[in-house]
Formats: sequence, structure tokens, C-alpha cells
Amino acid sequence: MKKGLTAILSVAILSLFSCNDKERLESPQFNSNLDIQLNKWSVDYLGNEWEKMHIPLNEDFDGNPIATLVRKIDSQNSMKAVLYLHGYSDYFYQTSLADSMENRGFRFYALDLRRYGRSKLPGQVWYDLREISDYYEEIDIAIKKMQREHPGIDITLMAHSTGGLIASLYAAERADSIEVSSLVLNSPFFDLNVGGISESIGVSLISLFGSIFPRMVVNRSVSPVNCMSLHRDYYGEWQFDTIMKPIQSPMVTAAWIRAIHRGQKRVQEGITIKVPVLVMSSSRSSKSSVFKDIHKKSDTVLDVAEIIEFSSKISGPVKRVIIEDGMHDLVLSEKESRNKTYGEIFKFLL
Repeated sequence: MKKGLTAILSVAILSLFSCNDKERLESPQFNSNLDIQLNKWSVDYLGNEWEKMHIPLNEDFDGNPIATLVRKIDSQNSMKAVLYLHGYSDYFYQTSLADSMENRGFRFYALDLRRYGRSKLPGQVWYDLREISDYYEEIDIAIKKMQREHPGIDITLMAHSTGGLIASLYAAERADSIEVSSLVLNSPFFDLNVGGISESIGVSLISLFGSIFPRMVVNRSVSPVNCMSLHRDYYGEWQFDTIMKPIQSPMVTAAWIRAIHRGQKRVQEGITIKVPVLVMSSSRSSKSSVFKDIHKKSDTVLDVAEIIEFSSKISGPVKRVIIEDGMHDLVLSEKESRNKTYGEIFKFLL
């Protein structure tokens, strides 16, 4: 019996790891001619209404990374602002979100984190990570820049999926010294949602390996239906760069799993956030490797029951809202659910 269990575990572990997909971690030609203009605003690729600033960061495990702050050029708002954090395998492209916030009086900024989107440098591994706290540096810098440009401005930290996990831990770590007035979490990534033995044993083993072999490739089976349900070339209504946000998510490293797993355990064990928090999730989840109509009305990435369960581990002024028929990125849901999402956000903020 014991030998049989050992054999099963060995097969399960081996099936999770691959050395054949490493090229999918890097995309070596991407940003190979990147023009980095540090601490200087320049026109963003989204168009003349947008500008970006590359932010130099302290040296970490593979050199000197950058982050990228993006904003709308002609904003007339100065008293309230939003700083937006994207999710995994993602970057800021949700201009409809920015327009909605700007139209309700919020100056909008978005941050492409190190090794994501506009911040991916040649030779870097996509999304590579050692500790979630590494991201706190660029969040702090972005907030300081916003405050310098608009003294006294009230800032809300808005975050989607993995960004929601990062924002929650950031707020808990900063405690009374936090310099944002509220958090809006859009389908926060509070659990890996793999289930069974892969989650109960496999993730812990990968996390252990991640401390020894950080760039070991984790061979995950990730469905492309989330991005297919969003992109207008498939079944969605949105346009985004499929290099910066691939339809099929890239492989990840064992170090990334370790960092995410450790962060999620912190949330699941209980954290305290001193500022008001809005946690939003869809009314249901769905899984499939082939697109179906239900994917336009459900979260195809996370288990919404786990979002609700683990958001209850946050001590503080937390409001939980379920959006009927919402997608994983609630602000990109179909129109009726999208309008409900914005209604809840502005009810919370205004």
C-alpha cells in the first residue's frame, strides 16, 4: 500500500515538471529593442491619450528590473485616484475601466509589475518571482509619484486576480502606515484552484523544490478559454496584445508557485487590513479546455467559493459582493454584469 502510494506520488510529481517548455518562459525576441526612458513620461502604445513611465527598481535575483506606470494624459481629476494592479499573465489594457473611473472623478493610473507587460526586459523570465513582497517596491514608488504630482490626493488600490493577492498582502504588511484609503479586489487569487492530490500534496512539494530549483518549469494544464472568451478574434469583445497576455498562458517556475503558495497561506491563515476592502467575485465558476457559452457568464480561472471562503479570513472593514454571471475579470464581463460591477464599485467608493 505504501509503495503504491509512493509510486502514484512519483508519477504525479513527474507529470508536473517539464524541461521541454523552457522557451515558453522567456520569449527572447519580445522587447528586444525596448526603448527604456527611466522616470520620464512618454507616449504609450495604447495611443496618444496615454503615456507611460519606466521606473527603475533595486537589483533582485536576476539583475535590475523595471516597473511601468501608465496614465491617461488629459485627466482633469485631481482629488481622487485609482492605482490598478493587473493579474497573472496580464498587463494593463482595460481602457474601458480607466474611462469609467475617469468619468466618475477618479484619476486613473495602472502599474505593469516587474517582468510583466511593458516591464518585461530581454532575457527575463515572464512573471518570475521569489517573494510577493518584491512587488511592494513598485507599489510604494507609484503611490509616491502620484502623491507628488497631486498633493493630498486620495488613492484607491484596485487589483485583479493575482494583483488582488498582492494588494491584500501589501495592505496587511503596511498596516497603519498604508497610504491608500481603500482596496477594490476583482476576483482575487486567494487559492491555486487545482484540487485533489495536486493541491494537498503536489503544491507543497513544488513549493519546496522552488526554494532549491527556482527555475524548474512547472508543467501545468491551463485552459485557454479565459482569454478566448475575452479577445475579439475569438469569442470576446476586447483587444489586447497576445504576447503580453497570451491566449495560452505560459509555463511558470517552481519559484513562482512557491511565492504564490506562501502568500495564499498567509491570507488563508488570516490577515488584518485597516482600510475598507471590497471583494468582488462571479456567481459561479466553470472549467473546460473547449470554449462554451457558459464561459461568458462565469469565472473560468478561480473557484468563486474559495474567493468567498478566504476573503472571510481578512479582518477589518470588508464588503463582499457577488456579480451574477460575471467573468473572471469582472470589468470585462458582458454588459449587464459589467454594469453591475461598476455600480458596486462606485457604491463602495462614493
